[in-house]
Amino acid sequence: MTEWVPDERIAALKVPTPPGWTDVALADLHGTMSDHAHAEKKAALSALSLMSKEPSRTALVGRMAKLAREELRHLDQVLGHLRARGWELRRDLPDRYAARLLSLRRRDGPAALVDRLLCAALIEARSWERLNLLGEALEADLGVFYAELARSEAGHYRLFVELAAQECPGEDVQARLARLADAEADIIASLPHEARIH
Repeated sequence: MTEWVPDERIAALKVPTPPGWTDVALADLHGTMSDHAHAEKKAALSALSLMSKEPSRTALVGRMAKLAREELRHLDQVLGHLRARGWELRRDLPDRYAARLLSLRRRDGPAALVDRLLCAALIEARSWERLNLLGEALEADLGVFYAELARSEAGHYRLFVELAAQECPGEDVQARLARLADAEADIIASLPHEARIH
């Protein structure tokens, strides 16, 4: 597989989103933005869940608390943009992308924590790419909003990779990230385009 590095801030991604996703996302922007709101909600819930599961990891707990607040702020901002357009929040739909990626996680010991953090990192990295595509395609305030959010997603990617290395020093984090990124690339290539972030 040819390595594809869209931006050094999210260098783990191996392939770009196949052509055509942006057209589909813009054709039903209401649906895409609703899915984005749910994605921010799930990111906040995931951070809080990780705090609950690893309460003795003080550094991780503090960073997840901060991340949860940031994700909730993003959720509020997306909801504000929906309201400004007179759009209601559509219902949450199953996320096949995340489900397939998360199914690859190992379940025991330090490996389980590493995989949880690295899967979260890859989801944030793909979010960076998708939000960046929206930022480039949209005009005025919404384009600026998505361009700014994309930068946050890149920061979240780096946060999760750093935490994996810090919290599980006995694990080969970079090798595992590369393996999961290969799987993520296959998942992206196999899924049809939909009006959603993932």
